[in-house]
Amino acid sequence: MATNLSNWSNFTSGKMSSKEPTMDITQSVRLSKAEIWEKAVAANKAEPLDIEWVATSLFGLQIKRMDLGDEASGFLNELGDRWCIFINKYENIRRQRFTIAHELAHYILHKNNKKLVKDLIFFRDENNNDEEKEANEFAAELLMPEERVRDYIKNGCNTIKLLADKFNLSTPAVRYRAYKLNLIPEY
Repeated sequence: MATNLSNWSNFTSGKMSSKEPTMDITQSVRLSKAEIWEKAVAANKAEPLDIEWVATSLFGLQIKRMDLGDEASGFLNELGDRWCIFINKYENIRRQRFTIAHELAHYILHKNNKKLVKDLIFFRDENNNDEEKEANEFAAELLMPEERVRDYIKNGCNTIKLLADKFNLSTPAVRYRAYKLNLIPEY
């Protein structure tokens, strides 16, 4: 796949900002993962968590899918007065879901750093910095809350593949979460 970043200067300058009205998200940014789930359940956007709804409706972010080449899953960038998550449209939808959660984590935890960082393909690069590890942790915990993981296992979803199907995520993402929950001995 060719990397199509011909509009890169537009991304970084904010020229591609949307004409959609912005929302006041000052309260949303302070939501805990549990509060996000509560709001998703109330809106019938859980099981599996509708991460696009969370990003757009609860946090006012835009999501744009485009060709980011073979090396990038996505990135977060401020466009004018709005923040946007850019997603590699050629990746599997399950991987895209994790990427959205990962970029949402950057928005919630790191957006004040004001530096644009393209995220490399998750779980394939062991040279992640602390912010990348923190965003991966946040995304995994948000998409796969410990209580739900354990409930699914108790009710017969006792393989990585079955859990991946339940959460609509890639098997590497679920394997990572299972490892972090000490449910499997190695990742």
